[in-house]
Amino acid sequence: MRGRRTDTGFTLVEMLVALFIFSLLTAGATTAMVAALKTKSQIDEAVAEITELETARALMRSDLDNIILRPGRDPYGTQDPYLISGGVDTLLTFTRGGRENPGGLEKRGAVQRVAYVFEDEKLIRRSFGVDNPAPLSPLRERVLLENIENITVSFEQERLSFSQMFVPFDQTEIPYDLFVMTITFAGGLEMEQKFELDPT
Repeated sequence: MRGRRTDTGFTLVEMLVALFIFSLLTAGATTAMVAALKTKSQIDEAVAEITELETARALMRSDLDNIILRPGRDPYGTQDPYLISGGVDTLLTFTRGGRENPGGLEKRGAVQRVAYVFEDEKLIRRSFGVDNPAPLSPLRERVLLENIENITVSFEQERLSFSQMFVPFDQTEIPYDLFVMTITFAGGLEMEQKFELDPT
């Protein structure tokens, strides 16, 4: 007597139910993965923006900590009437010292004339490699921050605040304690940074 076959398989309905459940799990995993990648992208973007801000602030801090009261000249030899000026054509113009040149790798001295300007929605640092440039001396520009709606500056002395500063070439000290820069980024975010003015 032949035994009954006991082979059993999946019915079409069972297969369809299994495929449906697998599709739901795949869709959920894909959604979670896309959300995770989007979050990582947003975090990377935020970290890059913070790094950019910190780099700009560190460079400005280094420049302003090393201000020296020394007159500058333009590439044609005309003396700048001010040791330090700001709030009009440029946000701030001054001479700084203390530039390191390890091993004398670059042909430059320890003094540099620096200007911070706001142009084309950018905060730009401009400088020459030397403090008394010639007409063909290259002007160096470094974009520190972008997507800026507006920048305002002020110069504070005790409780007084001034929108402009001009320190004539025969003066021996800066009559202000703080340089305050307020940056409004596209989108409305506002940042205020204060720097002490204490020339060496």
